[in-house]
Amino acid sequence: MKREHIIFILIILLSFILRILFIDKPYGFWHNEMVMYNQTIAGNIMDIIKASVDADVHFPLYQIFLAGWMKIFGNGDTAIRMFSVLAGVLAVLGAYLTGKEIKDEKTGNLFAVLCAINSVFIFYSQEVKFYIFLTTYSIFALYFLVRLIKYSKIPDYAGYIFFNLFIVYTFTIGILYVFAQAVVALIYIIFKRREILKNFIIANLIMVGLILPFAIFVITNMGKYQSAAWIFTSNFYTLFVLIQNYFSPCLISVYNNPPIYIPPFGILYIIFLYIPVGIMFYAMYKAIRNNKSNWYIFAVSILFLLLETVLCMNSGLRMLTRYTILAVPPLLLLAGIGFSYLKSKTLKILLTYLLVINISCIVFFPNSAVRGYRELGEKPVAQLMTQENISQNDAIVLALRKNDFDKYLTADVKKFSLLQDFVHEPYALNPDIKDRYEAYWDYVGNYDTLNTNFEKDFKSRVLDNLDKGAKLFFIWDENYNSYPIKNYEDYRKIPVMTGSLSKMNADAFNVCEKYLTLKKYAKLKYYRIYIFEK
Repeated sequence: MKREHIIFILIILLSFILRILFIDKPYGFWHNEMVMYNQTIAGNIMDIIKASVDADVHFPLYQIFLAGWMKIFGNGDTAIRMFSVLAGVLAVLGAYLTGKEIKDEKTGNLFAVLCAINSVFIFYSQEVKFYIFLTTYSIFALYFLVRLIKYSKIPDYAGYIFFNLFIVYTFTIGILYVFAQAVVALIYIIFKRREILKNFIIANLIMVGLILPFAIFVITNMGKYQSAAWIFTSNFYTLFVLIQNYFSPCLISVYNNPPIYIPPFGILYIIFLYIPVGIMFYAMYKAIRNNKSNWYIFAVSILFLLLETVLCMNSGLRMLTRYTILAVPPLLLLAGIGFSYLKSKTLKILLTYLLVINISCIVFFPNSAVRGYRELGEKPVAQLMTQENISQNDAIVLALRKNDFDKYLTADVKKFSLLQDFVHEPYALNPDIKDRYEAYWDYVGNYDTLNTNFEKDFKSRVLDNLDKGAKLFFIWDENYNSYPIKNYEDYRKIPVMTGSLSKMNADAFNVCEKYLTLKKYAKLKYYRIYIFEK
């Protein structure tokens, strides 16, 4: 067996091991994973499509694939997460094939190992979400793009079309990546491979036709795409978040961006953040310096990020690590090509450093890709409610979606969501004001008094329908505990949803305290559970 083949097998094994480390998450699914799960179990394919497009802004290709996986392997948490593990390992396989096709087997292994140890890829290889599938689809789309440019054969055009379709029908913003990739490839073909221009244009016209149902869906659901500004934040400082997460083992702000983030200095930051990022930038620089054609690979990511930035400036979209994850594979490919130009000794030193630093961080750091950000899961809350003998006469009040605890809670009880049932009511916002911050400020800014209209509404809809002796489980989500917000400047620094739900959490709790008897209190990592009795 050739040396490069042995190295490739070891890389695949490494990628699998890193992706199954701590795969059994004792906290269970967190909110966004539960959203995916509940859409997936909606019923048959048509039910899944309806549940997904009604509640989400993306097409449900991932949910349909996951439903098939669950029919075979069951709905246990670990079994479901293994679907993402599989996608993560396939991404590494695709990376090897792509690098090999562009240059040689050595480049394939270099691209593959960079994907294998990348913390963002590892994180989403354990997440019940579609983001790791996007990286897999994009890598294979690159692979078939390289092949069609080299060979111009029908199977390669077909692979290029279908993997790009997978991106679009999984992730709405993915259309920007598909467009960026097509534009860059078109420019390359015009200057380097004009003889295949006609075939490439035909392939893209076929793809456009197949994307039309997606386009119709987006046009008819434009209102949904304004919601990100209400939930997330991004600004110039987000650039530091993206660079850190793309190229270092130290993940930061995976779920949302802080108002201001500049990486601090210190010996650990230098070792685990600044040096790895510097090495990756150096490798990308070497790739472009040694072969100017590699600018085209770089241009795919940059054009995609520019398009997304323009969209953010003109819509409710926000730049988050996961929303921009499609930019990462071309950048890692570029770095892999750059490493292939290094002298053997330099390559061994830099690659050994990256391997040691990345693997050490992933295995041993408490906030690593396989351990950090996992305590938001809702399983312990459901277990506590079960221990407290929750029954069908009782009720639950929670911040986000009503079915967040359904996977772990067997009791059929009344559920009330502050987000779904109350936060968009007239007392909580001024619907005549388009700017969401302004629309909610009168409600959120009135921090020292209980909103009387909300009190009446909450009491009539929730408390008055409880039988005497029934329990109400009030789940206070610490992610929405920014209250009180005493001035408008502080309010503008956080997402509108955080501010409004923080105020409503406080108001709802005060109403429960006023009309019910508090019987028990428990504190978990990110939740407070108050058990009231009528």
